[in-house]
Amino acid sequence: MRWKSVAAAAAVAIVVASPAGAQLLAASPAPPPTAWPSSFYVGPEAGWTDLITVSNTTDSATQGPDKGLRAVSLEKFSAGFNAGGRAGYRWGPWRFEAEINYRHSDTLGLQMITPVNRPGRAAGAERYAVSEMVNGIYDFELGWPVTPHVGGGIGAAEVTRNLSNIFGGTNDTVAVFAYQAIAGIRYPINPALALDIDYRYFATSDTNFISTNPDLIKSNYSTHNVVVSLTWQFGGFPPR
Repeated sequence: MRWKSVAAAAAVAIVVASPAGAQLLAASPAPPPTAWPSSFYVGPEAGWTDLITVSNTTDSATQGPDKGLRAVSLEKFSAGFNAGGRAGYRWGPWRFEAEINYRHSDTLGLQMITPVNRPGRAAGAERYAVSEMVNGIYDFELGWPVTPHVGGGIGAAEVTRNLSNIFGGTNDTVAVFAYQAIAGIRYPINPALALDIDYRYFATSDTNFISTNPDLIKSNYSTHNVVVSLTWQFGGFPPR
């Protein structure tokens, strides 16, 4: 049956050599190269920050009838901003990076709850934080125009409470543990530059400030953030 094998091979060769066969092979898609090969990257970031209403618990340290008195207030904030940068390494679908970010929020209002329910004095007050984070992010390569990703990070933050009024106020900075959850999309502008739009929930462990009295003010810090960033990727391995 050797002649049959030779005939079949000749038939295949004729089909491939024909114009129709050449067009069919040209239309066959090649496996797509990896859009973002492994390499180092760096980029700036900035966006919108919403500092969630903060509960302040103050334990009075003054002498006299107010000593040991506990006061509770709720502090609300106007929309703020964030700005910073990050640098890291992409390895397959994973990104590992170091990030520094500044978040700023102005106080919108202060409401005393106990021992007296009344508006507080908080004109010109603000709260801001500088964070240093280590993040891990995973990109889902789905063949879409944009690439979804999720991730998280841990690190430290220096949180400042700045509030002055007739009772004294606070101008203190504390260093605390910080963490964040990340979800967003990435759009490749070109093979070296990408645009990311992320939602980030950023929070810290409890913050304990010392006021000018000096009183101990136990507080918290948690935020919703929208972060837009540009990422420049250097070199890397050839596309797989």
